[in-house]
Amino acid sequence: MTDKTVLVTGAAGFVGSHLVEEMLRLGNRVVGFDTPSLNDAKNLELVASHPQFTYAQGDIRSLPSLEAAFTKEIQTVFHLASVVGIQKYIEDPFQLVDISVGGTRNVAELALRYGTQIVFTSTSEIYGRNLKVPWSEDDDRVLGSTRVDRWSYATAKACCEHLLLGLHKKRGVPLVIVRYFNVYGPRQNPIFIVSQSIKKVLNGESPLLYDSGSQTRCFTYVGDIVQGTLAAASSEKSNGDIFNIGNTVESSIADIIALVIKQSGTNLHWKPLDTKKQYGDAYEDIERRIPDVSKAKQVFGWEASTPHEEGIRRTIEWARENVWWLAS
Repeated sequence: MTDKTVLVTGAAGFVGSHLVEEMLRLGNRVVGFDTPSLNDAKNLELVASHPQFTYAQGDIRSLPSLEAAFTKEIQTVFHLASVVGIQKYIEDPFQLVDISVGGTRNVAELALRYGTQIVFTSTSEIYGRNLKVPWSEDDDRVLGSTRVDRWSYATAKACCEHLLLGLHKKRGVPLVIVRYFNVYGPRQNPIFIVSQSIKKVLNGESPLLYDSGSQTRCFTYVGDIVQGTLAAASSEKSNGDIFNIGNTVESSIADIIALVIKQSGTNLHWKPLDTKKQYGDAYEDIERRIPDVSKAKQVFGWEASTPHEEGIRRTIEWARENVWWLAS
């Protein structure tokens, strides 16, 4: 994808900022949209003065704010704006749903007005606790009670998918949905397994092992995520479809934390965390989370290529060079 004008919502976030950088590197004109001011958007400091980059501050739930940034020249909107992190789901599920669904409704309205392609970033949380793995894009969603706040994120993202798929079906708006699997890498908020473990270890603290640590995930380096997203957006065959974007290497939480400790060159040991004591009934875990990415490989030739050892090493190197992140 080159020589296009695109809008990235959630541009100041972790994945959003990496996507902005790559789009600019490829020669595109990029409009970033997010809640912090550009001066406060630490993740965008490398591109803040780029001649092909402009930034608009606003709340995705405010149609007038988004409208000011969303012009007819924009050919694709990468819609990443969302609330992320299990702790945030549990603390304020209302705001999570409000931002996800309300913001997506505004993006949809403006994309319909201008005929703009929507690339919507969804989540592996969509599948819930379906025991049949690996998960393909049309597999069943198995969620818990609506009283369990943990499922608010999966439900909100699914609602957005329904909304956008309906818009594509009835009105023909160009659409691609990508579902990310456990992204990690430089700049990630240190509230996730890899980023939190790296921050703690480099600060001389023991990383947290959630419950037994036997839960498995398919951790995916952010560079692979960006390439998968752009490949999906650029493929003529992907219109109106959904794609899993993730690594297929299954690793336990304990193994990933051990790798972080090894790569950091420390002798720390993890500290156990009982999620039932920490979060109560608002939290339920998923034992295995594995994507089937055969459709992405078949349709637009993408698959993750960064080994965990390399991705974690890069992330640790970046963290050591960015003291502000370690102190955040």
